[in-house]
Amino acid sequence: MRSALPSVLTLTIALGLAGPPVRAAERMRLLIDADTSNEVDDPYAIVRALIEPGLDVVGLASAQWQVSHWATATSMEDSQRLNEFLLGHLGRMDLRHPRGAAARLFDWGQDLAQHSAAAYFLIEQAHATPPGQKLTVVVLGAATNVASALLIDPAIAPRIRVHFLGTGYDHERGAWHRLDFNVMNDPRALHVMLEAEDLELHVMPNTVSGLMRFEIEEVRERFRERAPHLDFLVDRWEQHLDAGRHERTIWDLSVVEAVIRPGLATETEVQTPPENTPRKVWMYTSIDAAAMKADFFAAVDRYFE
Repeated sequence: MRSALPSVLTLTIALGLAGPPVRAAERMRLLIDADTSNEVDDPYAIVRALIEPGLDVVGLASAQWQVSHWATATSMEDSQRLNEFLLGHLGRMDLRHPRGAAARLFDWGQDLAQHSAAAYFLIEQAHATPPGQKLTVVVLGAATNVASALLIDPAIAPRIRVHFLGTGYDHERGAWHRLDFNVMNDPRALHVMLEAEDLELHVMPNTVSGLMRFEIEEVRERFRERAPHLDFLVDRWEQHLDAGRHERTIWDLSVVEAVIRPGLATETEVQTPPENTPRKVWMYTSIDAAAMKADFFAAVDRYFE
């Protein structure tokens, strides 16, 4: 098997040159879109973003995961409840936290968008972003809210930068795999993002995000009884429906860390699938999971010391 990546532009920064997070003077406007009630990893990623001084987090939207076999009848509302619970613990109920769509994009009709508060909030914030800048949107679940916003107002495409957690990618064949959890909860949403020619799209495939592994004993030792916010992270692990796991993949944290510390991740430009409008998008090819994990714990220690 060839080990070399395709001969396209590749961004690679060695660990020793990773550098600091985004400086406060260059604060990135960030919107988080999360299916928080689905898995254990979302709150870890959300906390990391909210405590980062180099980010200007403008909102936390709730996402559905309605077609999962594990889904409750109210998956988006469950995510909304957990978002508000977490914001309350952090003393950040002032942060806008709009509800997203309760179900995936419509399958047919003239209007395929789900008209939710989250979609319109994204549109509002995209237009409010100063000229020469982009609103960064981190999508930790199905991309229903982002795709809906693009369908409602296509003019926002050049105004936003999307980091989407999902898919797989085979660099040997240049082939996309779209049977992962986030894509399957709204396949059309990924199609909409790939079709948006002016959209800057960064994709974190599960083959890369899956390197981010945590153990429960380490989480308990570092977080238990330090602060209610941190107890919540432990409780979320221990109270999940598969609470018996001693080790978990904290998928979502990888994309947030990649945004905060881009030197700990590598990206390459790849071609969209043949069924989509031909264009280039960014695909993450590797992360330094150990350094990202260390950065997460160090950031928590600084914030809660």
